[in-house]
Parts: sequence; C-alpha cells; structure tokens
Amino acid sequence: MTVPYSDHGDIVRTIGEDAEIDRNASALGDIAEMARTLRGTRRSVDDTLTALVRSATQLMPGVDHACVTVMTGARRTIHARTDDVAADLCRVQFELGEGPTENEIWQIDTVVAENLGSERRWPSFAAAARDRGIESMAAFRLYTDPSARDLGVLLLFSRTADTFDADAQMVGSALAAHGAVALLSARDDQNFRDGLASRDIIGQAKGILMERFDVDAVQAFTMLAHISQSENRPLREVALSLIEESHPTRSVEVPPVA
Repeated sequence: MTVPYSDHGDIVRTIGEDAEIDRNASALGDIAEMARTLRGTRRSVDDTLTALVRSATQLMPGVDHACVTVMTGARRTIHARTDDVAADLCRVQFELGEGPTENEIWQIDTVVAENLGSERRWPSFAAAARDRGIESMAAFRLYTDPSARDLGVLLLFSRTADTFDADAQMVGSALAAHGAVALLSARDDQNFRDGLASRDIIGQAKGILMERFDVDAVQAFTMLAHISQSENRPLREVALSLIEESHPTRSVEVPPVA
C-alpha cells in the first residue's frame, strides 16, 4: 500500500518506508538524548565511549558487536567495546594489516562491507571475521589527523549480511559524531592540563632565575628562551633541568624488612 508523497508528480512513499523513517527519527532522538545525558554527568572518556558502543547495539537493528579504537602512529588502543568478540575483531585487523581501520578509513568517512562472504578488499580479515560469525560490518571515522597518523574509528559488526543500508549508515554516522566529540574533548582537556603543568614548571624556573640573578620576570623568561634556542631544547625541558639543578630530587632508601 502507498500514500501520496506529493500532490504533483508520481513520487510515492510506502507504509514500510514511513515506518523506517519513524524508526530512524526515533533512533536519532535516542542518540541526542544519550548525548544530553552524558553531558550532564561526569564520566571518563572510556565510560562515555562504552555507553556509545552499547547504544549502537541497542538502537541499530542487526548490530551485534561494537568497539571504538584509536590509532596513533603504530600504536593501536581499544577505548571501548561491547564484548570480547568486538575487541578480538579489532585486534585481528591490526595483526593482519587488513580491514577498514588499516586501509580505507584513512581516506573516507564510512566504510561498509555488506557481505563478508564475497569481500575482496580484505580476504584474510573477512575470513577471520566470518570464522567468528560476522557477516557484515561498518566503520565510521570519528576524526583524523594525517600529519600525526592519528585516527579514531567506531566499528560495528553484524551476524547478518546486508545490515548496513543507507539508513543504518545515517544512524551510525550520528553515533560517530558524538564519539568524536567525546574523544576530542578528552584530548583537548589533556592538552589543557599539560599546558597548565608546563606553565607551572616554567614559572618555577623563572622564579629561580629571578632570585639568582636579581632580574624581573620578563628578563628571566628571555634567559630561558635563549637557552632553549641555543641548545635546541624545548622550553619546558630547559625549565625542568634548571629546577632539578637547583632542587635535586633525593632518593630515599627503604630499610630492609627484618
């Protein structure tokens, strides 16, 4: 049965399509509600991403396993997974050097394998995934920094072929967007804390120079910058060396237990 889509032309929409649109709208609404809930609570990035992958299996029909992995250079880190199967499927890609995380996802936002039984891009990984009962999968890029070889990916796995149609990809992309916010916010927060720590260290070093040479703060910073430039060392490293020289860390021997 069909209902008119427009009074003009012959475009029609089926009742089934209406239901699909309603399901997608509901899923996107649930994702937005999840995001609001997570923002309203203090959670670690891993807790946030764990909630994200669990939501994928709850909101997306046919999705059985999910994980979020981050690649920085040669290092691979699984930040969240629904279960050991998801983690294993991530590790297999790393070990084989095959799969979306090792290839296409660096160039495009979404990679889909509709049927791993006929997948030719990654034959070894496809066979390994099918050995674990997986018939289709999708990878959604969270963010990328090619200059640093830094990449985050949401991976979804299904025990059924042809799970990731255009509508499923839309929902997956929405989930990936929230995952990107969580990861990038955590990274920015860490950079902010590192920046505060560096400023504190540089401030201590400036204080030492001001006391030692009877100079003001600007002159002390100029001295540090000159040493950094002449020795080709980071300013923070120069400051740490000065602090250690002025206040060396003393090791304490622990007496043996009688």
